[in-house]
Amino acid sequence: MNTRRCIYFLLSCWLCCGLAATFTACSDDDDNNTAPPKEVDIITLNVDVILPTNIQTQWQNAIDLAQTNIAKAQQKLGRQVKLNLRYHDEDAEDLSALGLRLTSLTGADTCHAIIGPYHSSNAQDILKWVKETRLPVVLPTCSSSELQRIYAKSTYAWFLTESDITQCEMMISAAKAIGASDVALIYSDDTYGRSFLDWFAFYAAEQEVSTDVEAITAYRRGDDLSSFLDAAAAQATGLRMLVCVALGDGSDYLSVGQALTAYNTKTASDPEAPHLLPIFADTSSDNSVLAAWPANVDFGLGISPVGAPAYGFPQYATAFHDQYSMNGEAQVYDALCIIAMGAALQQASPNVCLVDGQQVVYKEKPYTVGLTDYMRSVVSNEGGVITQWNDASLATAFSELSAGRNIDISGATGSLLFDQDTRTKILNTTYLVWQLGNVYDDDGHVMSVDMQPVIYLSTVGTNSEASTTSLWQQQKRWQQMMDDVTYEADLPNVTDHWAVVISPSTTWSNYRHQADAFAMYQLLRHHGYDDDHIILIVEDNLANSTDNKDFAGQIFVERGDAADDNFLNDDVRKNAVVDYHFSDLQPDDIGDILMGRASARLPHVVRSTATSNVFFFWSGHGGSREGPLWGNENASTYFGTDRIRRIVDEMAHAQRYRRMMLAIETCYSGQWGESLTRTPDVLVLTAANPNETSKADVHDKQLGVYLSNAFARTFRRDIDQNPAVTIYDLYKDLARTTTGSHVMLYNQLFYGSVYTETMSDYFPE
Repeated sequence: MNTRRCIYFLLSCWLCCGLAATFTACSDDDDNNTAPPKEVDIITLNVDVILPTNIQTQWQNAIDLAQTNIAKAQQKLGRQVKLNLRYHDEDAEDLSALGLRLTSLTGADTCHAIIGPYHSSNAQDILKWVKETRLPVVLPTCSSSELQRIYAKSTYAWFLTESDITQCEMMISAAKAIGASDVALIYSDDTYGRSFLDWFAFYAAEQEVSTDVEAITAYRRGDDLSSFLDAAAAQATGLRMLVCVALGDGSDYLSVGQALTAYNTKTASDPEAPHLLPIFADTSSDNSVLAAWPANVDFGLGISPVGAPAYGFPQYATAFHDQYSMNGEAQVYDALCIIAMGAALQQASPNVCLVDGQQVVYKEKPYTVGLTDYMRSVVSNEGGVITQWNDASLATAFSELSAGRNIDISGATGSLLFDQDTRTKILNTTYLVWQLGNVYDDDGHVMSVDMQPVIYLSTVGTNSEASTTSLWQQQKRWQQMMDDVTYEADLPNVTDHWAVVISPSTTWSNYRHQADAFAMYQLLRHHGYDDDHIILIVEDNLANSTDNKDFAGQIFVERGDAADDNFLNDDVRKNAVVDYHFSDLQPDDIGDILMGRASARLPHVVRSTATSNVFFFWSGHGGSREGPLWGNENASTYFGTDRIRRIVDEMAHAQRYRRMMLAIETCYSGQWGESLTRTPDVLVLTAANPNETSKADVHDKQLGVYLSNAFARTFRRDIDQNPAVTIYDLYKDLARTTTGSHVMLYNQLFYGSVYTETMSDYFPE
């Protein structure tokens, strides 16, 4: 068996799952004997579709199928929705000018919804114009994690594919599956490619696959990759390296493929040289790219978001169009159906629009609900008649919606599970891992290349695909059990708990840092700490600030109309006992407080012992040299990686803790994690890796500031819901919900099993 076939065989075996797919396609059956209505009220919606012309051609079968099924599903209704599609060439149009024009059209020319653009890098040119109108923009394939973070709270930006955080995980999972010991990354320096850059090293570390800075490069058209490939291969620890290639422009893949083929050909006779196998991201799944691919250039593997096999859409595409379901086809099918169903519900219930059972209300212009809200209503319902994507099932869906009733809808992409905040961001995408293979004529000559499926994947496996999450968990548990260097602690029973909570920020613009500190204080109190066992260090100058005129005396980490967690609309400053104002302390005072060295100036200290668990939380700014800053973002003083190491080492030597956790919410906070490695019984959880900034999360328009950070918000929520959450599960949730930075976990090998140890060590139930 040659190398390539061996790799594909390994991948299939490792990821293999049974597909009990229920085939559901177009149905010509007439199961309703009711005569069609004599008079039909046609509601026409203008839907502007923004795609490159080659992608429109590639998706045309799915678009035509959706239009046909939508029409057939409504043929016996007295009021019917018709979608009038108007196409725009994404590659030729001035998209910013187009966005302005589409949002300005009136009368019969009014734009009611937009589908596209196809590329993440073009999406903001359209999205920036629709904020004032909340015109729904449905993005089948825009998967940039940064783009989805920016529009995370909007109710008009619809993302029908998970972010490239997930696709990056899929690629690294494939590397592990084929036994690759090393991974490299070639990415485009644009909105699309930077998502992969942000998450590549994170998932490589999680899957325990080796990578190096020499194995990561940005690609610009025309670049000579030979030196990079030589340098990347030189870092390899084994004989197989998977090269992840993520390029915003599909036409660039051929050049990269040729460079990889040239390297493998050059080194084929060298038994010590690693084989470089590419895996190409979803933008490579373009018929125009595949058609241009020479038979002598090794494609390796590719990955694309597609329809869910358990719901029959890929099988339909294969059976009726003689091709495998391509990148985004199922997503554009669902986009058209959701728009049409939202319009049907809007016509049936013009004054009632419920999302998760709550009437939609806006406090800013436009105050009225619109089509996007009725679309959200359709996908948010979990009760009502269960319907799917085929025409017979859609007929039931439209009949129910036209009567103002709920449905439980699934689409061509599978179970339409959207985020709980807005119901516009899909949470589960099915990916097809595929290979490019030769098509031969009867004489054995290569006629063309063809896409051949290897396996369907998703993160959770809800649509009968293999679940990378479950496989990852099994693999990590096995590795930890078999790892001889895993630290096993022989610890005494815990007798008491201590906490130090610090925010060095003092300005109104940094509201979120003090707010998160106060919220952490309240979380500790809720879980049994008294004020004698919490040292709270904040400037405490926000509640009575002149900037806080609307909520004098109060501080919030979240405000809203519907409960999201126990901190919503709570004054986290209420009844808090502040031990020290930040400006009254110096950096060395923190060491005295943690070591219990009380004085007239420092009366409140940690009096821990060898049977105490100590929790340390810091929320503020950080810098690129040593992580957390002693002050605001313009502070010139670092607290210092050496200082925190000295403090913890002194505590360990003096037996001032049984176990200790540091949770650090700052930019570049991973530098503290690195400085504390190999310290027994200490765990460090950081909001960012050593080389990146962290991002604010919850913005309040009335206060004009961010109220919280994603890291702190998820930490509070998970602990409040389950203080016995395992450290691994907490970390995984933090890593997936903290966008814009990489949550890191340090020193677990000198702490104990993160799969069995829980957060109840610090937050007793």
